[in-house]
Amino acid sequence: MWENKTQSVPQRIVSLTQPHIRPIVRGKVGKPIEFGAKLSVSCVDNYVFLDKISWENFNESCHLKEQVEKYKETFGYYPESVHVDKIY
Repeated sequence: MWENKTQSVPQRIVSLTQPHIRPIVRGKVGKPIEFGAKLSVSCVDNYVFLDKISWENFNESCHLKEQVEKYKETFGYYPESVHVDKIY
């Protein structure tokens, strides 16, 4: 950082035991920064299918329609219900 005159390190290690973990700036009240992966899942007959996982921040609402269509393609019908939070 000193030599390059920068103030950030894009792929810095923040955990020695889990070097793939990156901070995600979420901007939530009380928790502006969180650690770990963001993911989207589908539940079918008590099985959970991982649809998307990312160690970077992403807007989940951009993937909702694609995820619902992938569900229909995989199982032959649309899900009975879709559960989301206010961001959608």
